[in-house]
Amino acid sequence: MRPRAWDEGISTGISTVDAEHRLQVTLVNALEQVLRQGTDRALADRTVAQLVDFSTVHFHSEELMMRLYAYPQLDAHALEHGRLLDQVAEIRRRVEAATFADALAQIDALRVWLTTHVRTMDHGFALWCARHGIRPDPEGGPQGRI
Repeated sequence: MRPRAWDEGISTGISTVDAEHRLQVTLVNALEQVLRQGTDRALADRTVAQLVDFSTVHFHSEELMMRLYAYPQLDAHALEHGRLLDQVAEIRRRVEAATFADALAQIDALRVWLTTHVRTMDHGFALWCARHGIRPDPEGGPQGRI
């Protein structure tokens, strides 16, 4: 199976968030490729560790931005992030147990979750920002309200 590319149709319009989503998708694709090859256990372990670490940092980054702007849906958003981190942790357990077929099935579910989350919750945050005159990262300008 060919790795899935980033779909510009799910961009939020917040460049820093979109860049992090692209990297997250790249890590998911890299992990999928390593697991499908099934030949390099150490690389699979490193790649899943990178996915776990990066996802944790990305979610903290998003939540910090939401807290900064007093986003009213922060708690619900953070709960969804927690669910995704649980899913990524399960993939990690399956990689560590060398049950690569199970990990690959989880990756498919993760990809669906990520796409749905970005299209709904992350877009919701971006729209809320726009309605409230907030530009979290305008090109070449200061951050904050406009």
